[in-house]
Amino acid sequence: MTVRIPRRAVRGIVAAALRPILSPRVPIRMQRRMLDLNRHTLPLPPGTRRHRTTLGGVPTERVGPPGAAAGRTVLYLHGGGYIVGSTDSHRGIAAQLSRSARAPVHVLDYRLAPQHPYPAAVDDTVAAYRALLDAGHRPARIAIAGDSAGAGLALAATLRLREAGDPLPAGLALISPWTDLTLSGVSVTANAGRDALLQAGWLRLAAASYRGDADAAAPELSPLHADLTGLPPMHAVAGADELLVSDADRLAERARGAGVEYSYRRAERMWHDYPLLAGLLAEADDAVDELGGALRRWWGDTRPSVAIIGAGFGGIGMGMSLARAGIREFTIFDKADGIGGVWRDNTYPGAACDVPSHLYSYSFAPRDDWPKRFAEQPDILDYLQRCSRDYDLGDHLRLGTEITLAQFDETAGRWRLVLDSGEITEADVLVPACGQLSVPSDAALPGLDSFRGTAFHSARWDHGHDLSGRRVGVIGTGASAIQFVPAVAPQVREMTIFQRSAPYVIPKVDRRYRRWHHWMFRRLPVSRHVARLGFWGFFEMGALGLTSFRPARLPFELAYRALRRLQVRDPALREALTPGYEIGCKRILISSDFYPALQRDNVSVVTEPVSEIDPDGVRTADGAEHPCDTIILGTGFSSQDFLAPMQVLGAGDRDLNEAWRDGARAYLGRAATTARCSSGSTAACGPPARAGTAPSPAGSPTTGRAACSSTVIGPGSST
Repeated sequence: MTVRIPRRAVRGIVAAALRPILSPRVPIRMQRRMLDLNRHTLPLPPGTRRHRTTLGGVPTERVGPPGAAAGRTVLYLHGGGYIVGSTDSHRGIAAQLSRSARAPVHVLDYRLAPQHPYPAAVDDTVAAYRALLDAGHRPARIAIAGDSAGAGLALAATLRLREAGDPLPAGLALISPWTDLTLSGVSVTANAGRDALLQAGWLRLAAASYRGDADAAAPELSPLHADLTGLPPMHAVAGADELLVSDADRLAERARGAGVEYSYRRAERMWHDYPLLAGLLAEADDAVDELGGALRRWWGDTRPSVAIIGAGFGGIGMGMSLARAGIREFTIFDKADGIGGVWRDNTYPGAACDVPSHLYSYSFAPRDDWPKRFAEQPDILDYLQRCSRDYDLGDHLRLGTEITLAQFDETAGRWRLVLDSGEITEADVLVPACGQLSVPSDAALPGLDSFRGTAFHSARWDHGHDLSGRRVGVIGTGASAIQFVPAVAPQVREMTIFQRSAPYVIPKVDRRYRRWHHWMFRRLPVSRHVARLGFWGFFEMGALGLTSFRPARLPFELAYRALRRLQVRDPALREALTPGYEIGCKRILISSDFYPALQRDNVSVVTEPVSEIDPDGVRTADGAEHPCDTIILGTGFSSQDFLAPMQVLGAGDRDLNEAWRDGARAYLGRAATTARCSSGSTAACGPPARAGTAPSPAGSPTTGRAACSSTVIGPGSST
C-alpha cells in the first residue's frame, strides 16, 4: 500500500532534520555524510535496478525501472550547491524520475567544490554527455535533468555545448533551479523565513566555494543572465516558498523571451527541492509525474492534443488533471476574458455557493483557508484563479475566443475547430466544458423590449444601476433570487416578487471560519477530509431519497416545514410559499434569510403568472398592472442547451445538440463516442454537487445526478 505523509508534517521534518545540516556552521565534509543518509529514508519504486558505471571518466550510477524504453536516457545532475550531494543522496529522485519517464537515469557524481571549483562540474557534465553520444545515443533521445545547483549546471553545460556546436539534448528538466550565483533574486530576502530547507548564509558559502576566482555573473555560473537563444525545451518545477523561486520566475521570462519552449509549475506553500521527496509526499509525486511527462513528450511519445472549451470549474479541473498526468498538449478556450465560468459571470449581491466549500473544491487541490462554510462568489473565483496559477495553466488559456463549430474529420481522425475570428485549429480530443449555466434565460417574456426602465438578468448584474429608492420587480424565485432578494430588499423602495411556483427551502447552516479553524485544517488535514466526507455523505443520502429510497427524503421535508413555520408568520403568505409538487421534483434551495426578506413591509409576493411586460411594469394573467422602474430576471439558465451556441458535428456530421435534444447521454456520463454521437469527445462539468442539481449560484435542475466530475479524464479516442 502506498503511504503519503501530509505536507505539513513533511515540512516540519525537513525544517527540523535537513535545514540545520545545510548551514555554514557545519563542516562541508559532515554535511556530505549526513545527506548521503537520505538513501535509507526515501523509497525506491518496486523493481528499480541500479549499478555503478562511468561516463566520460566520471563516476555514475545508472538507475532504471522495469520496462524502460530502449534508446532513451536521462543525464541527472544532483543539487547541493556544488559542495554537497552525491549519487547516494539523490538515488530516490533518480529512481522516481526513471519510473515516471520510463527510461534509465544516469546520476553523475561530478567533482565538488571547494576541492574542485568551477569549471570542474561543467567539464564533467559535458564529458558525460559526449560519452552518451559516443555510445550511440541520439541527442533527440537524451534529456538533461537536475535539481537546485544541478539544474543550473544543466543549463551551463547546454550553453557550452551550444557554443561548441555539439548537438543539443531533447530538453532540460529543472527542479528548483539555481541559475543566478549572484543571489540577486528578491525571493532570497522575501522568503528568508519561509523556505523549510535553505538558508541564505549557506547559499553564499556555496556560491563562494564554487566560483573560486571566476566572476559570479559569468554565463556558465549564472546562466540566467546568458543568451538562451536556441536552447532546447525546458520544464521547471519550483516551490513558491523557496529562497530561489525568483530564479525560476525570471528564467521563465528570459527563456520565453528568447523563443524557448518553457513550461513551469510553481507550487504554492512548497519549499526548495520538494520534488526530491517523491514517494513520501503527494505534491512531490505530482511534480515528478509532470517532469516525466515532459521528458516523454520531448522524446516523441505520441500524446493526444486536447481542446477544452470553457474555463469554468470543469475546464480548469480538466486542465489540472491533464497536467497532473504529465500531458501538456492542451488548450482551454473561453469566450470571456477571464476564467471562472459561472463564478466569473454571476456577481449579483449575495452570490454564494449552496454546497459546502470543502466539498465544492477539487479533491487534489484542497483549500484550508475558506472564509466560510458556504463560500461566496469572490472566494470561489479566487480559488479557481489560484488553481490555475498553481498548475501553470496560463500558457494553455485562449481567452476572449469563442468556438462556433467543432467538426470531426473522419479521414484525419481529428477535430476541426472554427473560432469566431474565422481561424481554424485542430485537436485529437474535444472536451466541451461549456457548463449548463452559461446562457441566461429570459423566459421568453413578451414585451420585455418595450420596458422603459432598466432590466437585467441576475447573471448580468448592472452594478452601475443604483437600486436605492427604486420600485423593483423580481421575476423568478430560484437559486439566484433567494440570494439576491435578501441582499437588495433593504435598499429598494418597493419590491414585487413574481413567483411561478414556490420552491422547497431548507435552512442554510452557514458559519464563518475563524483562525483556529484554518489552523486546524492546515495542521490536521484529517479534519478537512472528515468535513468533506460528511458533506458528501449528507448529499448522497439526499440523492438516494430523491431518486429511489423515499424515506431518506423525510429529513429534508421536515427541515423545510420547520423553517417555513418558524420564519413565516402570515398564514396567507405561508400558503403562497407552499410548493404544489412533491419534494425533489425541482431543485431544493438552501437559505435562512429568504423567508424573512419576504415579510418586509416593502416586499410583496405575487403568485399570478406574468402575462407580459409593458413600458411601465409587469402585467399578470389576472389583468393587474404592477408598476416597476427596474426589473431583475431571476429566470435561470437554458440548462438543457448543453453546448449552445456552439455546433458540434461528430461522425457522419451528426449534430450533438440534436442527439441530446431529449437529454444528454454519454458513455459513463462523460464521453460521447462515435457509436452514439461523436468521436473522441469527453464531457466535463463542475465539481460534485447535490443530487439533481448543477453546482451554481443560480441554476436550474439538470437531468439525472451530478455524477460528472472534472477530476476524471474520459476516453481520448473514438470507439
